[in-house]
Amino acid sequence: MSDNGVLLRLKQSTRVRTRGLALLETTRSRMEEAQTRRLLGRYSGWRREPVRERTVLYEAFAGNGVLCNPEAVFRHLLAAPGFADLTHVWVLDDPAKHPRVVGEFAGDDRVRFVERLSAEYFEALATSKYLFNNATFPSEFVKRPEQVYVNTWHGVPLKTMGYDTPDGPTGSRNILRNFVAADYLLSANEFMTDVMYRRAFRLQGIHRGFVVEEGQPRTDRQAAAPGPVTERLREAGLDTQGRRIVLFAPTWRGSSFNDPMVNAGQLTSTVRDLQRRLGNEYVVLLKAHQTVHDRLVASGKAGKVLVPNEIPTNELLGATAVLVSDYSSIFFDFLATGRPVLHYAPDLDEYVDSRGLYLEPSELPGPVSHTVEELAEQLLEAVAADAPSAQYAKAAARFAAHDDGGVAARVVDLVFNGADPATYRTHRLHDPARPSLLIYLGSLASMGITSSALNLLANLDYERYDVSVFYQHSEIRDRLNNAAQIDPRARVFPRFGTYAESGRRVSREKRLMSVGLPEQPDRRHQQFWEDEWRRMFGMSEFDHVVDFSGFGTFCPFLFTATPGSTRSLWLHSDMMAESQRNTEGDKHLEGRLNAVFTTFRYFDHLVSVSKELNDVNATKLAPYADPSAFTHASNTIDQRRILGHAGVDEHGKRVTGPPGTFDTAHLPAALASLLDHFDARSIVREARARARMAYIPRRDDEHVTFVAVGRLSPEKNHARLVRAFAEVHERHPHTRLVIMGDGRLMPTLVAQVENLGLTDYVSLPGRVDNPYAIMADCDCFVMSSTYEGLPMTILEARTLDLPVVSTRFPSVADSLPEGAGLVVEQSDEALVAGMERFLDGEVPRLILDGAAYNAQAMREFYRAIGADPAEA
Repeated sequence: MSDNGVLLRLKQSTRVRTRGLALLETTRSRMEEAQTRRLLGRYSGWRREPVRERTVLYEAFAGNGVLCNPEAVFRHLLAAPGFADLTHVWVLDDPAKHPRVVGEFAGDDRVRFVERLSAEYFEALATSKYLFNNATFPSEFVKRPEQVYVNTWHGVPLKTMGYDTPDGPTGSRNILRNFVAADYLLSANEFMTDVMYRRAFRLQGIHRGFVVEEGQPRTDRQAAAPGPVTERLREAGLDTQGRRIVLFAPTWRGSSFNDPMVNAGQLTSTVRDLQRRLGNEYVVLLKAHQTVHDRLVASGKAGKVLVPNEIPTNELLGATAVLVSDYSSIFFDFLATGRPVLHYAPDLDEYVDSRGLYLEPSELPGPVSHTVEELAEQLLEAVAADAPSAQYAKAAARFAAHDDGGVAARVVDLVFNGADPATYRTHRLHDPARPSLLIYLGSLASMGITSSALNLLANLDYERYDVSVFYQHSEIRDRLNNAAQIDPRARVFPRFGTYAESGRRVSREKRLMSVGLPEQPDRRHQQFWEDEWRRMFGMSEFDHVVDFSGFGTFCPFLFTATPGSTRSLWLHSDMMAESQRNTEGDKHLEGRLNAVFTTFRYFDHLVSVSKELNDVNATKLAPYADPSAFTHASNTIDQRRILGHAGVDEHGKRVTGPPGTFDTAHLPAALASLLDHFDARSIVREARARARMAYIPRRDDEHVTFVAVGRLSPEKNHARLVRAFAEVHERHPHTRLVIMGDGRLMPTLVAQVENLGLTDYVSLPGRVDNPYAIMADCDCFVMSSTYEGLPMTILEARTLDLPVVSTRFPSVADSLPEGAGLVVEQSDEALVAGMERFLDGEVPRLILDGAAYNAQAMREFYRAIGADPAEA
């Protein structure tokens, strides 16, 4: 056999193995998905069973032990009179990993343990009356109205959290979802209430439960006698031998809470260096963060200094003489003891820049050191002091005033005894005087509807309205980029996870989402969507809910179960025509839109994006809704963004023109600067798009460039535009055409351009991240559509002071009124004549007054959804 034959056999064998591995992985994935769906089906069934009125479920740090605030409440209930009939269910990640605590309660029928994410876990989660968690339940969690959920959290925030971090809305999505489901949120102090709950997680205006500002139950454990915890330390090989404990308790490092950086060598080196400097009077122990502990153990470098995770932190603090921390919130707990706190922060400036802190270093209760030598000196000085410093006393009064040893008792009184919340320090964050809006943005795929949605969010009145948005979370690059452009004043609920239902029920609803709702949907349908609403939004209620996406079935079906809201659905086009749109023999929208039409009877407002379009939709869709439901509101524009991306001012004049020369020696520096703002793939993508247009000259006196922007789909009728341009170019060889956009018709359009011999004169760069810069370099905008909603691209062209030639369709006058451009009939000949009239200087143009346009559009929006402040 020849060498080529051997290589061929090897390649074929490799392909077979690769296909086999892929098939195996697919099969395994499907099996796991089926198993998960069966489990969720059982969870759904358990949610229909009666709640077990005297059962309490506890979870701490995703099952990492019997720990923190839930443990303090649990032990108080075990000891307090009047609660002997309670059943206590503790969630553990793996009960076999926690033999001590499981053994402690082996003979107690009141206490049992379940493995997290097991069938027993979901049964307890569905049927327990009381739920305690110091972090979050998983994405499948649906709180039943009969249940009482207490989220205790796990400390006062020092590091920035939630929306105060760069990936706030995305990174905090499950925390926010849990918080809005909670009946009670525990807070240590006013600082925590305001900074964390009101601001960092945007609960002001939406949370329907109580914020209980009575301290942290776990600090009660600090008053316990030190004997038991020192004995547990001895059993773990950490014999303190009567020496004073110095506890080094740093926070986690890295960019991800779920994947922290573990510097085992550095941590243990710090402990040993400090031990050497302090001498035998002290014993220095390392208390690692929950996310780091197991990784430290696995590293084998923790030696005889690491405190086992199963030892409750606050019991340990009760036996600690001096606490050394960095940016960990553990020091807030320790303030209640009155003992010295020191802050070891060798990377202070770097940490503040990368993560951010809510307190200035000058506000910390103890001295801040940058070296171990400095730390040891400050520690000995603090121990020798007769009394805490004034700074310490001020911090204790501000952050630990309620940590008095009776916190768990007060929480139990509120939650289990039904005490009047007014008798305690409680807050209601819901603001009934401020109307609340919930707006669905769809998938955030890059298209006109997404641009319109982002523009709307930029123009809302956030002083008057409380605004929340949700969308289908995705890791697709352009959708992440669009999510990052959501106005930062809006509260964001990225939808993630899956329906907490059986595969059969999910399939049933998906079938309805393709064929439509019957006249009288059964109770199962209503339960399905009520549960999904609670899964996503907990106890939240909104005055007005808006499906701005307009084309999908998920949101219309979800909104059939919304509690107490006016419902509005956006119609961005001639929806009946869209349902019949034929793309290469495929009416791919027909089933979906027909299903959407059957939900119209649940909506108060069906909002077209122009007055003329409203007339069209009200006529064609009359069988599906009452005539009074049809209304209209124009889409807004983001004038500042358009002009900024185009590099022109409000008069259409370039403010950052191309330089006359370019020194290629500066290219690396220019790229380095770009990489500070954009990822490499985005830069490459834009560069390739520009390269495909390299032969299209910039605006000059020798060439005239027509431009069109929009997805390549039948209703845009780009084929007509190409045919018309072919005639124009034959008579006017100095003309060029750019069509920006992508879609299923791209291959057809490319073939048409080639067949007409226009390859050198027509550019099809696909979807371009920033079309405005290219539009600003062109001479005339052309639209050849058969029908449109409110064509945003015409408004964008007018914002850039581009002349516009458009075919006639019912809603064209809403974006191109008389005197603002040229409207021609829907034929090749008319479009040719219109483009030639531009070449002859006969097309009028009227630059768009963005401020006036948006003001009117927003008045229409508020009126359309029933939230007009003038009528409130």
